[in-house]
Amino acid sequence: MSWRINDPQCHEADKIKYLVVPYTRGRGLDVGCGPNKAFPHFIGVDNFNDTRQFGIGMKPDVVVEDATKLDIFTDQSMNFVFSSHTLEHIEDTEKALREWWRVIKPSGYLILYLPHKDLYPNIGQPGANTDHKHDFLPEDIINIMRGIKGFDLLINEDRDNDNGEGQPGNEYSFLQVYRKRSDNEIRFRHDKPKKTAFIVRYGGFGDMIQASSILPGLKEQGYHVIFNTTEKGKNVLEHDPYIDEFYLQDTDQVPNNELGLYWGALKKRFTKFINLSESVEGALLSLPGRVDSFWTEIARRLTKNVNYIELTHPIAEVKLPPRSKFYATDEEKKWARLEGNKMSGLKILYSLAGSSVHKTWPHIDALFARILLSYPDATIVLVGDQMCKLLEQGWENEQRVWRRSGEWTIRQTLTFACQEADLVIGPETGVLNAAGMEDVSKIVTLSHSSEENLTKHWKNTISLKPNNVHCYPCHRMHYNFDNCIKHDSGTALCQWSITIDQMWEAVQRLVKKSEAA
Repeated sequence: MSWRINDPQCHEADKIKYLVVPYTRGRGLDVGCGPNKAFPHFIGVDNFNDTRQFGIGMKPDVVVEDATKLDIFTDQSMNFVFSSHTLEHIEDTEKALREWWRVIKPSGYLILYLPHKDLYPNIGQPGANTDHKHDFLPEDIINIMRGIKGFDLLINEDRDNDNGEGQPGNEYSFLQVYRKRSDNEIRFRHDKPKKTAFIVRYGGFGDMIQASSILPGLKEQGYHVIFNTTEKGKNVLEHDPYIDEFYLQDTDQVPNNELGLYWGALKKRFTKFINLSESVEGALLSLPGRVDSFWTEIARRLTKNVNYIELTHPIAEVKLPPRSKFYATDEEKKWARLEGNKMSGLKILYSLAGSSVHKTWPHIDALFARILLSYPDATIVLVGDQMCKLLEQGWENEQRVWRRSGEWTIRQTLTFACQEADLVIGPETGVLNAAGMEDVSKIVTLSHSSEENLTKHWKNTISLKPNNVHCYPCHRMHYNFDNCIKHDSGTALCQWSITIDQMWEAVQRLVKKSEAA
């Protein structure tokens, strides 16, 4: 390895920032941020040295005299400290590292990107930075960190990369990521598996369940499976046996206009890169403002009436059939059984609303009254987020209606739906998706999706469609009512148009089928 004298020396953090996303979640520092922080959520820390020496303008969030003194920040107050091409400018390396380590929480991260002694002009050589105090090899930092103790070294990578065409790139550095341990142990991460499949999927609970369909096939192909999602997505998939590790990012941690660059940087690092972002929304559900949102209803139906999972599988190069599933732990199943044992007869789980404005069926009170009168031993469990408490009003005094919105976690809800309920009812939500391939009886009120889109492969399911609503299925994503016809009831016209008689007939049919079995 040798220094390339014409390599660009600027915006160093931009060269690796997309590779450290899972280690820079939450609240953290960019020490020596210069004129531009790596990401907007970083707290930029600098001493204006580049302004004094080179006239470079900057506006750090916090100004310090010396990066070895971060007194403004308390012990263990940060999720991470990130620093790019700064440590080599500091005389007392160990003092700086100890100070940065001090402010990091247990399980937090120290991310260092530094010029490599074998790749960059050393002090006194032509082309060297006159302000450098040190020429570092990766081992130099590791030896100092050994004295500090208590870390896992997750990444230790020479960054003398190429441009993807076998030609030299523009890096001359090394990247290290240390995770802070609560003990004094020191551990080094083992080599990465040779055959890796990296899956990108953000979105709601139902999106995670649909994505789970490809995972068994990838494992059967011999891949080490890495799933890139948010904490919300991980919560649903956390115990899926076909996922080897999660690669997490916070919502909007990477700005939308940088996602393409982020995905491009990651794609080079894995054997198979599977991007399921917008594989449903965007591809089969039109997003507001996109070209297809201005198409006619007929045009959208001609192009978008495709099963969501059937499109997911070829993107991942995994053969059908669908194998989507929610995996509950033994402890969660035990909890669900105990809850179910408190109910004497028919157990109905009703998912009150989804994540979009059109995912609420408005005739629930009439339905609950019919169920309670016709099935004296029935228990109805109402689930949803905290906002769904509003839809539970009026049933406070009915002991056979359990109001659990905002009380049961999503994993508890999904476990009960898949393990204990006799009947699951609701709009197009993650709850219905999770139960879709299970044997439990289900009734779903369709809104923006057709049966072909959503329930084609579901078991023991009745899909209720709106009557005489010209816009159904609209194949649109709705975040408000701008492109959704709103009924006087405050709900979407498509949901209002699914009548109580339709629902009641479906309930009776499935209950009779269950009793006969």
